[in-house]
Amino acid sequence: MSKWNIASMSKDEQDKVAVNKAAAAVAWQERMNKPVVPELAEREQPEHLREFFRERLSVHRLNSQQLPRANAPEYQKPESSEGEGKS
Repeated sequence: MSKWNIASMSKDEQDKVAVNKAAAAVAWQERMNKPVVPELAEREQPEHLREFFRERLSVHRLNSQQLPRANAPEYQKPESSEGEGKS
């Protein structure tokens, strides 16, 4: 199997992947100005992986500083002119 197949990983490694995904989701929601409570997301993680969650959240927050914010032009929907595409 591929080394990237999560199902072939140990249960502990699968849990770490899930916790990392949760931390990435929190950082993304913060970057997009969506409501999120990081402490609540942390409490939802297995107790023995909460420190890992905080570490990964810190890494994802640092990486997010290099990405466009929610109000960046890349995320703006193009405005359609009046009457176009309407039946």
